[in-house]
Amino acid sequence: MSKKPLVEVKNLSVSFPVSGGIMGRKVAEVKAVDGISFSIGRSEIVGLVGESGCGKTTVGRAMINILKYIAPDVEVDGEILYHFDGEDVDFNKLHPRRMRKYRSRVQMIFQDPYASLNPRMTVAQIVEEPIKIHLKLSPKERNERVLSLLEKVGLRKDHSGRFPHEFSGGQRQRVGIARALATNPDLIICDEPVSALDVSIQAQVINLMMDIQKEFDISFLFIAHDLSVVEHISDKIAVMYLGNLMEFGTASQVYHHPKHPYSQALLSAVPVPDPKQKNRNRIILKGDVPTPMNKPSGCSFRTRCPIAEDSCSEEVPKFELYAPNHWLACPIVKDN
Repeated sequence: MSKKPLVEVKNLSVSFPVSGGIMGRKVAEVKAVDGISFSIGRSEIVGLVGESGCGKTTVGRAMINILKYIAPDVEVDGEILYHFDGEDVDFNKLHPRRMRKYRSRVQMIFQDPYASLNPRMTVAQIVEEPIKIHLKLSPKERNERVLSLLEKVGLRKDHSGRFPHEFSGGQRQRVGIARALATNPDLIICDEPVSALDVSIQAQVINLMMDIQKEFDISFLFIAHDLSVVEHISDKIAVMYLGNLMEFGTASQVYHHPKHPYSQALLSAVPVPDPKQKNRNRIILKGDVPTPMNKPSGCSFRTRCPIAEDSCSEEVPKFELYAPNHWLACPIVKDN
C-alpha cells in the first residue's frame, strides 16, 4: 500500500475580486484562503473548524475544483495533489474536460439539504444521475445500486419514487449521502452537513456517516463549527482563522490539549452539560473578526490574541511542527 496520503493541500490561496466604479473594475480583493497546507490520509476523517467566514467552505470547494464554476474570476493558487492508484494529480491545474475523469473519486455533501436536491427529480433519479455519468452499468444494475444505497442510509425502497419535498431535513440529507456514495468515491467533502438539521437528528446523521466511513473505507473532510461534533467524528482536527490554519493535529491533541490561543478560545466556548462546570474559565476574545479585505499585518489573529507581542505584526508565523503529528502557527507558544 502507498505511504502517500490520499490528498495533499500545499500553499492553497483563494482570492475573490471586488469590483467597483462605473466600469466595474477590480478595486480590491478578498483573500478567503491564505496559503494553507495540510493532508488527509486514506480512510481518515479530518475535521476543519473555525468561525463563520474563516474560509472553511472555500477550502472544501477548492479541493473539489468547483470554485471557478461558482465565481469565474476567482484566483486559486497552490497545489491540490491527489494520489490515486500510483497516479499523482493536481486538481488545481486540470482543465474541466480532464477533471471529469476524476469527479467520481471526490464527492461532496452540501450544507443545506433543502437546496442541494433537484425538486423536479425523484429520489431514485437524484441518486442514479452520477451513476449514469460515471459508471458503466445497465439500467437494471443502476436501479439495484440505487435501492441498495437508499437502504444503506436508512431509507426504504418505496421512498425511491418520492420527491425531495416529501421528506424531512434529516431524510433529505440521507439522500445527499446516498448520492455522494453512488460513484464509490475515495474522498467525501462534508460542508457542515448537520448544521441545518435539528439537534435530535444530527446524532443520527453523524453516526450514519461514521458507519459508512468504516464500511466503505472512505476518507472525509468534515467541515463544521461545532467542535464537539468534530471531536466525536474526526481522527485529526484543523483549526482555521481568517484564511489561515492556526493548529492541526490529532483530535485528542487539539480538543483536549490545544496550544494555539485561538483554539483554546474556541474550545472554552463549547457548552458543557454539567451544572458543576458552569463557572469554568471562559476565554473572551477582544474586538471583532477583521475583514478579509484588510487583514492585519503579520499574524492574522494578533489583534485579538491575549498573548500577542510586538513581533507578531512583523511577519506571518510559519506553520511548523510543534510536537509529533501536531502543527502550530505561533512562535510564542513554541518558545514557552
